[in-house]
Amino acid sequence: MKAPTTATLVIVAMLTTGGLAACSEQQQEETRDKARSSLEQATEATKQAVNDAADYAKDASERAGDFLSDSAITARVKTALFEADQLNAGQINVETINGHVVLSGVVKTDAEADLAEQLAEGIEGVKSVENDIEVE
Repeated sequence: MKAPTTATLVIVAMLTTGGLAACSEQQQEETRDKARSSLEQATEATKQAVNDAADYAKDASERAGDFLSDSAITARVKTALFEADQLNAGQINVETINGHVVLSGVVKTDAEADLAEQLAEGIEGVKSVENDIEVE
């Protein structure tokens, strides 16, 4: 059975308390008890919804932080490659996944491929470097 929504429970509580004037004292007490129960359920449902939303926001924020960190690492590696006069950085691709950098592309010498790897390894946040650069 589907749990009642917060709005439904509040409406039920309001309707039941509104009809108290035409009821006997015992009926009024039973109706008040039902209304209290409905309000307590609504309160609990609201608390749970808030907790669920907070958990979701935290998870989403952590995922976004991971993505931004990888993007920042990629940008730093590319910058280091472009600043190195000995490299044709336009021929080197950089991809970062969870701090693991993959270099690919084509360079003219083994020394260029090695330099690109060393530069990437020196960037803060890089956990490992996979050098898939090919030499012409």
